[in-house]
Amino acid sequence: MFTRRRAAALATAAVLAATGTLALAPGAVADDAGPWPETEGRILTDGPRLIDPATGTATAVSSVASGLYGAWAPDGSRFVTGSYQTISSVRTSGATKLTLPPAKGMRNDNVGYTDLTYGWNGRYVVFSDGGQLAYGPSDGAWAPGPLLSTAQEPSTACDSDPTVDDSTGRVAFERRNGACSADPGVYVYDSVADTVKLVLGDAGQPAFSPDGSKLAFVRDSQLFTANADGTGVKQLTDDTRSYSNPSWSPTGTRILYDVHTNPNDSDAHSTEYLDLSSGAFTPVPTTWEGSNPSWQPVRKNTTARVWGADANGTVVASSRWSWNTVGQSEPGLLDAKSAVLLGQDDSADAPTATALAGKRQGPVLTTVKTGLSTAVKNELQRTLKKGANVWMVGGTSVLSTNVSTQLKSLGYVPKRISGTDRYDTSVKAAKTVTTSPTYVFLASGTDYQAALPAAAAAGADGAGSTGGVVLTSGKSLTSAVKSYLNSLNPAKTMVITVGADAKYALTHASMTKWPSTYYYYPVTGADSEALSVAVAKFWWTTPGQVAVAYAGSWRDGVSAGSAMNVYGPVLWTSRPALSDGVKSYLLRESAGTQAVIAFGDTGSVTLGALNTAGSSISAGGNDFVYRPYYNGVAPAARALSLRTDAGDPVPAAIRSGRATDRNPSSLRTAQHR
Repeated sequence: MFTRRRAAALATAAVLAATGTLALAPGAVADDAGPWPETEGRILTDGPRLIDPATGTATAVSSVASGLYGAWAPDGSRFVTGSYQTISSVRTSGATKLTLPPAKGMRNDNVGYTDLTYGWNGRYVVFSDGGQLAYGPSDGAWAPGPLLSTAQEPSTACDSDPTVDDSTGRVAFERRNGACSADPGVYVYDSVADTVKLVLGDAGQPAFSPDGSKLAFVRDSQLFTANADGTGVKQLTDDTRSYSNPSWSPTGTRILYDVHTNPNDSDAHSTEYLDLSSGAFTPVPTTWEGSNPSWQPVRKNTTARVWGADANGTVVASSRWSWNTVGQSEPGLLDAKSAVLLGQDDSADAPTATALAGKRQGPVLTTVKTGLSTAVKNELQRTLKKGANVWMVGGTSVLSTNVSTQLKSLGYVPKRISGTDRYDTSVKAAKTVTTSPTYVFLASGTDYQAALPAAAAAGADGAGSTGGVVLTSGKSLTSAVKSYLNSLNPAKTMVITVGADAKYALTHASMTKWPSTYYYYPVTGADSEALSVAVAKFWWTTPGQVAVAYAGSWRDGVSAGSAMNVYGPVLWTSRPALSDGVKSYLLRESAGTQAVIAFGDTGSVTLGALNTAGSSISAGGNDFVYRPYYNGVAPAARALSLRTDAGDPVPAAIRSGRATDRNPSSLRTAQHR
């Protein structure tokens, strides 16, 4: 039922978009991360109020004065609620609300936000604004905008009540053609095929079941269900009462709704649910008359640890955790197309190797300069077919000619990338990624804590990467790096400086071929942990998972960056406790983030720090499971069930969800020479 590896969100890894770039996959939760479907928590209604379904006790949410149309994230860690033109994302416990920015580009200029729901495994929020459907990232990274094109949603359409099936990326919604008072129908937007079609006439207020196979809806004030394609219509109620706002319980066995018993008083209603098996109607015993009820899904998210006997062993472990054995296929693992070798004694070329590995689709492995270690030799043979390229980063003083000889004897094709120094090497590597970059990260080559998170971002588009990372010499540019940057057009290539040194180096260099005023994208942080969080916020929108590594170990950073590849950011943490900035970031991303993976043993990322991370992304203090992967392998004694997902059905407009898909002008800074 659940994927074996990746501890969360990996399942089918990534989908090749029409542009040829790899997109982040929401995927599945961990292989044994609690029951599926989820268990049932509290009921959320307008107010907002949280209601205990057993006792009926209604608790006001203190961080939100008022809110309507609330909906839960898939793991129950957050809910969204609206108030006129404001959307608030609220932690279930332990944190204040997050306000999403106002929508942009809507035809009616923010009439009012209604009918909120989460979609794509909590990564996005979908809602209606004056009869037009909109979407935006659940972490508020950029402003929401129209979900559908003008052709798909003409100005005469009045659309509301969206509901998203995470497994297929379909959005069902109510549409009234001509006017918002016209007769309703249920339409479905297929975000993969990019089509909209009517599936149910004379119907409204649709709600997908948790598995996406069914729709609940309202027709003539009565409750119905149907298959997701509109077939198999079944009437559930047939009485004098009036039903509205149906939603499914997390288990998919009950339908929750508003029921009106007095036709002369439209405000008099109660909250009730229908058991689909027995047909029993059960009132929720509360005096609070809040509308739009939804049931909290309580799902266990995941923490995991990947480590080996030492730091170099963790590098091999991260490869075993990430890549298939040749000739085999495990859900959640990828087939390596190549590998990147790095000298294990110096961090000089670590950022270059990590960024290159994303493009070349393979692991980074570290070895001694005189030859291949037994562990590295075995891992190459496990992951790579004969004839594959193995990229060697650095000159013969880093990886000797004997390394090349050994690679050839194993049947591989050694390819060396080497310059006069680490800076020149980074330029040569960037040019092998692409000769026409759309983005370039610039980070200090003498500060791996800045450069490795940047390298992970640079390689995050996988085979579709159109950018790389080049290194500064502290606060200055070497001639090779300066010449490379000078050859680019900053109007066509995003130049992203990571850290204060890189920013200083760029802004104090004379780019003779650049215009007198150019734009670049500075990413800064007060310390290494804050800087890694800043990179994550800049480049990723609601990642399904994140990696955590100890800031004092560059090898653990390489392990994290290589293993995460296209899946999410690398965050540094201090020890013994999780860094405050990382915790705050995880709390912010908790609606869509399903897993935190630590790279390194408990001496690097402590158990306490990892537990704090798990609590931060989950609904409650212990609503997560821990998975150990010593040497990158799941414990043999544990039986594992598998779940294979259909892919990452995210609309073309939001497939990447990175800074390149936002409005860059809101992030860039002008520089005058």
